[in-house]
Amino acid sequence: MTFGKCFINWIKEAGRGHLCAFAGWGTMFVYGVLLITRLSFNTDYTYFGVGSVELIWVCVGLGLFLGFSEFFYLLQQKKQDFYYSLPVKKDVIFWSRYVHGLVHFLVPFLLVMAVCGVYQASLDMVFAPFTGSYTAKSMLIFTGVFLIFYHIGILCVTICGNIISAVLVCASFILYFPVFIRNVLTTFCENYFITYYRIELLEKLNNILSPFDLSVSMSGGGVFEKPLVLRFAPSGIWVAAAAIWILVLFFLVVMASGKRRAERTGRIFTLTAAERICETAIAFLSGMWVAGFIIDVSGMAKSRPLWTGVLGAAVSIIVVCCVHFLLEAIMKKKDIKFSRRKWQLVACVAAAGMSAAFPVGAPAYDGYLPEQVAAVGISVDGINMDYDTYLEVSRRNECYEADSQMEKYTLSSEGKTAVMGWLRTVAEQRRTSEAYTYADVCFLTEDGSSHYRSYPVSREAVEAFAAVYETEEYKRIAYPAVELEAVSENRFTWDDGISSSGLKMSGDEKEAMIAAYREDVAELRMEELHTTLPLGEVKIKSSKTGGTTDMLIYPFFEHTCALLKKCGVDTGKTLASYPVKSVEVMESYYVPAGTSGGVSRSYYEAPDEVEEWKQKLAPYELDLQPLFYPLDHSKDITIEVEDVETNSTSYVSCALLPEM
Repeated sequence: MTFGKCFINWIKEAGRGHLCAFAGWGTMFVYGVLLITRLSFNTDYTYFGVGSVELIWVCVGLGLFLGFSEFFYLLQQKKQDFYYSLPVKKDVIFWSRYVHGLVHFLVPFLLVMAVCGVYQASLDMVFAPFTGSYTAKSMLIFTGVFLIFYHIGILCVTICGNIISAVLVCASFILYFPVFIRNVLTTFCENYFITYYRIELLEKLNNILSPFDLSVSMSGGGVFEKPLVLRFAPSGIWVAAAAIWILVLFFLVVMASGKRRAERTGRIFTLTAAERICETAIAFLSGMWVAGFIIDVSGMAKSRPLWTGVLGAAVSIIVVCCVHFLLEAIMKKKDIKFSRRKWQLVACVAAAGMSAAFPVGAPAYDGYLPEQVAAVGISVDGINMDYDTYLEVSRRNECYEADSQMEKYTLSSEGKTAVMGWLRTVAEQRRTSEAYTYADVCFLTEDGSSHYRSYPVSREAVEAFAAVYETEEYKRIAYPAVELEAVSENRFTWDDGISSSGLKMSGDEKEAMIAAYREDVAELRMEELHTTLPLGEVKIKSSKTGGTTDMLIYPFFEHTCALLKKCGVDTGKTLASYPVKSVEVMESYYVPAGTSGGVSRSYYEAPDEVEEWKQKLAPYELDLQPLFYPLDHSKDITIEVEDVETNSTSYVSCALLPEM
């Protein structure tokens, strides 16, 4: 009973400053008011719990702030001495603060979640059935997010002796693994591995070892559609990782609070073990980071991997030693001896070993080609994609477009067999042939894992890709209209990249056109795509779902073109057949920094000039095979097309046809 009263009294003592109460209750009150206001206007894309990026930041910020503010007395020598001079155990003071901070988050947070859940249920009939499950999941998930960062804040204050070092250690805690994985390991992979595209294991490790990324993954921060958000449940691996983070941090907090040396308050660290671990970790990261930078700048990793590995190991060791000496100087250590540098030796060995592991392991990584797979996703840069997509994937700006292509072109039957045979040839030539383009591949194994590779592809290998392209499975994906059935009620529209018009067809004629298209696609040979651009496309809008399927039409699709002519479509009509009033050509050129210019515009309105330009242009929208039939996009060209029937004009983006 005496202990209980004492503990409660110390909780009251912790609340005297009212700072934590104001932060917790005030922040959640503002968040609740803003969310209720937003829900009043929009319930489709406003999420108060799961799916809310704002709530992630609120929980992260409150966790760190409450962790620091509740235990700030540990960084104040006079206040700490006063507390410790009282006839009460240190643990009572420490854990009363812990409970006080926890209460001032949980109580307002749970109230706001409950109020928002009830309020949205009263407005949104779609949300109403999910009120209980969604609200409960939000409470549990974001409590976990808060606890991770609350414990990080407490641990940093406990092991450090001043506010500056506590903030720096906190930043290191949060950023260390993301920096190491994204900036160091990824750099080494990109430089040493010829077939590197992405490594799923590294991405999972980053999400597990990065507290913030784990919070985003666990709370649905990357989910945006309402049906998915309402049914969202975090993966078991994220829940397990969050639980481990919370328990490990709690265990470290307990250990640190018991072994903390109060007389070291004001110094950088209060625990010798924490000091040495931080020194070693920072020195190791610095060595690997600088080594990765040198390797990336040199560009020799793929051509001379062993020598580059030796260089990387040497650089990492030198940097580790320099950083370790610098940190010891900052710590103002005395009587430095080699025996006290065993942690430095560990950092040097780890950095050198990792630098050497990449060139040694590169042949095994690049030579990976499984014998048996469940399916293969394939994306060849420039094949079956528009020019904008081609630019994105060829520059390797983002993985999204290539990932989308691989997901779309996932082959599991005859196409898979053809792709695996083609890839064996490509893999054998990866070091000897000149890259004409690149093929991104995802091997889906029987156990459900995904292995990604990106192979350089020679011009000869591109021609050999016909064995894959001409399989029935691949064509069904590339030309999805062949799969359509019961289209008699659907709407057919012809679009040649300049103008569009509805096709007046009976139900039987529509079915006949789909049958003719199937026949043309079945007879298609990849080499024919090198000869011409498509004439246009028939857009088929479903009468049931409202979705649109594009039916790409080439001049050599004889059966389909014949039916289009019967429907009144002039399949021989090209851009040169349209009445063009003017042509605008914009060119970009280099100018020194700080100098105006860099862009020139030319306008052509004379009939003879316009006619000359018309013969050299094609609509931008028809550039759908940039590898087989590349157009010249060095100039931004826009034409003004006159519609005589409606007495109006339209503007069409164009590209230059290749010179024959």
